[in-house]
Amino acid sequence: MLFQFESTLFFILWLILATVIVFLIMYIAVRLVVSKTKASDKWVLILITAFISVLVLPIIVNAIMLVLNLLGNALASLRSAIDGGGQNFLGNFAPIIFFLLLLAFTKFLIGISWEHALWVSLLTLFILYIIYSLIPELYNFVQFG
Repeated sequence: MLFQFESTLFFILWLILATVIVFLIMYIAVRLVVSKTKASDKWVLILITAFISVLVLPIIVNAIMLVLNLLGNALASLRSAIDGGGQNFLGNFAPIIFFLLLLAFTKFLIGISWEHALWVSLLTLFILYIIYSLIPELYNFVQFG
């Protein structure tokens, strides 16, 4: 019981740390790409977007990927039954889905143009993957938790 509390506490600490880092990156990106006033006016929405990108989007993407992997495995099994050469490539689609969802959240929550949202989302995704590489417990908890 004590170890479960400790792992939950560590997850919450890493979640706060990752959200703050992603918030800072998104805030700086909005400040540089759009304007200083837009970043200052929308800092709460940037914080909400950062939290969504760290915690909520991986859960949504994993649910979508579960369905796509079921479909891909069924198609690969069908192909394997014909000539033994089936392979599931739909599992490689997760980063693209994540980026498109992040782009939509950035566009509509922060209220910036598509062009600016594209650059802010790309930078955010790059930093988020760096965070997941440095702190794999975050991604593993969201994936299996």
